[in-house]
Amino acid sequence: MDAGQTGMAIAQFESLAQDCCSEESHPRCARAVHLRYQLPQDTVTVYNQVTVLDSCRGSYFCVIGFYRGYCGIQELRNGQKRVIFSVWDVEENCSEENQVQVLYHGDGVQVSRFGGEGTGAKTMFPFDWCIGEPVKFKLTAAVDDDKKRSSFSCYVFMEEKMEWFHIATMKTLTNGCLIRGVYSFVEDFFRNRKSYHDKRRAHFGTCFAEHSNGETVVYNKARFTASNSEAININGCCCDGQFLLETGADIQNTGAKLKDFITLESVKNE
Repeated sequence: MDAGQTGMAIAQFESLAQDCCSEESHPRCARAVHLRYQLPQDTVTVYNQVTVLDSCRGSYFCVIGFYRGYCGIQELRNGQKRVIFSVWDVEENCSEENQVQVLYHGDGVQVSRFGGEGTGAKTMFPFDWCIGEPVKFKLTAAVDDDKKRSSFSCYVFMEEKMEWFHIATMKTLTNGCLIRGVYSFVEDFFRNRKSYHDKRRAHFGTCFAEHSNGETVVYNKARFTASNSEAININGCCCDGQFLLETGADIQNTGAKLKDFITLESVKNE
């Protein structure tokens, strides 16, 4: 993945995260930490999972982010938990005809427009995920015949039913691109200064991807990055055969340094 293809989502996300810094003794929020996977541009399907180890109110664990959106699980400021899948417009405040189109949404899924971090459409529903239990996501992409738009479909695996739940399918202008700029992150969106002292930790992976030629590949390598902040209580490393992201509280950077690659040695490409 070329550095210039990271996608508008991460750029907007990091711009917002700059607001977490202050001239006081500590930032308003814990520093966001990311994993940037090295997937090719012809990716049609991505599978990934998250296992939350520590959470608190105002937490977002993004499982599959890409250049046009992201999906994952959240713990809201009121303690409620949910799944979210968002897709961005081609540009902020674009004309209605160029806005994201919601082609499908599952039963019980709420649909709305959003602003503040770009504009687009978001879908979400209550999902009582638990600490220590993996949550699996799947994202697929298909390009329209006119090569102008792509449709992105997101699924979450329902363990009790042993089946994938189709959250939504959304279409946006892409110039015929598939899935690119794939990443995961852990974010503190409470931003009340106290949240800086809260701990957020999660395992991610292993990440699988299907290419347009039908090949399925395991991706065991990701670059460790973080939002703009002077906070040093962050960490990224390999732990128990998975990626580990940590931020806030008494976390120490004992693993990878920023912009270093983390490789899961126990996972091999087939």
